[in-house]
Amino acid sequence: MKKWVFLFLLIPLFCFAQEGKRLKEVVEGFFQKSLPSKSWQLKGMKYVFDNRVGLYVVALKLKEGEEERPVLLYVSRKMDFIIVGKIYDPKTGEELSKTHYVNLMGEPPSLKKEIDLKSLTLRGPVLGQGEVVILMSNPNCPHCRELIPQLIKKVKEKPDFSLYYKGVFFGKDHTLEGLIECVRQKKPELFWDFLLQCYTLSQEKAIDWLSKRLGKGFVEGCKGEELSEALKRDDIEVKEKIRINGIPAVIFKGKVYEGTNAILQVLFGGKN
Repeated sequence: MKKWVFLFLLIPLFCFAQEGKRLKEVVEGFFQKSLPSKSWQLKGMKYVFDNRVGLYVVALKLKEGEEERPVLLYVSRKMDFIIVGKIYDPKTGEELSKTHYVNLMGEPPSLKKEIDLKSLTLRGPVLGQGEVVILMSNPNCPHCRELIPQLIKKVKEKPDFSLYYKGVFFGKDHTLEGLIECVRQKKPELFWDFLLQCYTLSQEKAIDWLSKRLGKGFVEGCKGEELSEALKRDDIEVKEKIRINGIPAVIFKGKVYEGTNAILQVLFGGKN
């Protein structure tokens, strides 16, 4: 009888160990492909399968150079998808992610820090005139496409801010990022109008909009190392120097705010 009890205990423990090993491989593979820096290390990874959300909740500490920050990921049951972001209860609006992290790792240290604007590279053209706001975004990001048209419209209507734009790589297709940078350098007077089209229209229609105004020759000529290097510099500055966790994000009065609701709240008091 004791042998059978031992076997029944051994099998679940073995499966749990295999599960943890596979999960760690998936998470490490994700960071290898998504982090621009190669000098990083995962520390203290813990996980649990949450039946309520139907996902693995993975909490860890990511060390890059001398800095260490808490990270929370969600992984599908088959481990074929990773979700980076916050999860909420749709009935109550309660954020579940903070509880998930605290349950696994304890209270995270405060990540809020002052950003010295003088240490950043700010490139125009600038929209509005007032308090500096640095927008970090990408037209392929769904949440960014929800926020940026609102933001541009509000600043145009009431230009109390000096809005700067920093592009961040998102996904594999960088066509629009390249065209946005090209317009920034060669036709700055059209920059914010074209940016609005990129966040409002499909990629094909946004390119068509630009072609009708500047000609197909202009669009076809938007290539070269200078454009690529400018995009890389912005991306590296955002991810390695400012160290945001996700987009859309803004820097306002020296602090980083991430997510549509947080940005609208701090800039406009939450008014849509």
